[in-house]
Amino acid sequence: MRQKKYGELEVLIAPSDRELGEAAADALAAVVKAELAKKDEIAIIMALGAAQQAFYTALKARSDIEWSKITVLHVDTYMGVAEERPESGASRMRKHLLDQVKPKAFFPMKGDYEPVEEELARYTKLYNDLQPVLCVVGIGNSGHLAFNDPPADFDTTDIIKVVFLDETTRNQVKNNGIFQNVNDVPRYGLSLTMHALLKPGRVLALVHDEDKAEIIKKVLEGPVSFMCPASILQKAPHATLYLNEPAASKLS
Repeated sequence: MRQKKYGELEVLIAPSDRELGEAAADALAAVVKAELAKKDEIAIIMALGAAQQAFYTALKARSDIEWSKITVLHVDTYMGVAEERPESGASRMRKHLLDQVKPKAFFPMKGDYEPVEEELARYTKLYNDLQPVLCVVGIGNSGHLAFNDPPADFDTTDIIKVVFLDETTRNQVKNNGIFQNVNDVPRYGLSLTMHALLKPGRVLALVHDEDKAEIIKKVLEGPVSFMCPASILQKAPHATLYLNEPAASKLS
């Protein structure tokens, strides 16, 4: 596995998806073990994306993670989509990971709750009460983290916001097969802010898609800019970005 540094960000480049997933799972297990040595239970933030599949496979194969002491928060959701619907991130996360590992609790966002201001307040309180120690994210084709599309708000100290999904993100969602066509993809979502995503003591980002090689080059070799939200990881010494060779193929 190759190791590089971009600004303060550690980048690990794995020769295969399996090794990418196992390396990230090793990191999560180490954080969990260290934190549970200090307290009885912890909270973590989890994302669901294409690169997380190898990661989830590696997590499910381990027996050294005390999931019964872990509460899971989610990074984002579609507005107007109930968590029970198969398109929701909550439903897919349960199917692909949580139903198997059985954490202490899972608190997804309620994208269909009205008034939305009450849902923002509920999730803000959850986050602040639980103080998650680790965050797992992907990077979108727009350079987003969670649903923070450009121009991302680097300055807010809010925990969660209503956000507009740009066309790049909506097309990515459609191409991933979550909705049948782009017109079905909601135009708004709820998302943890950049502040909330980077606040935990450890951040793991995973990308394996070859079609993200161009945005990964921009994220790592371009300037830190709210027009490329994930570029802020260059200023995150507590973060590690895991790539496979195709995703890293356009790096200098």
